[in-house]
Amino acid sequence: MLPSEMIILMATVVNTKTGDRLLTRPMDITSEYIGYLYTSLVNRGYLKGHRRTGYQLTVIGREAIFEFIRKNRTRSRDVVKRLKMLGIEISPEQEQKIEKLEKEAVKVR
Repeated sequence: MLPSEMIILMATVVNTKTGDRLLTRPMDITSEYIGYLYTSLVNRGYLKGHRRTGYQLTVIGREAIFEFIRKNRTRSRDVVKRLKMLGIEISPEQEQKIEKLEKEAVKVR
């Protein structure tokens, strides 16, 4: 999985409506490519939904995040920092949601 795809999955954990925000924020890639990544993640079963209605993680998407966190615990924190740099607001409750995912990922082992 590409790092950009993992950022999208983590952003979806934080807020299902982040698609529009990611498409309008400066990243290392174009907004068209971000749109392509969303479509690719939906087609491959990691996300469900649509840009207009918002995206949700599927079971496969959740497992991908668990695997990423298990293998890259410190890197998952970097992804959260990157989301904040992109202007994606992350409330304390949302950070707790990510921490809960990290704990679940360790238990799934």
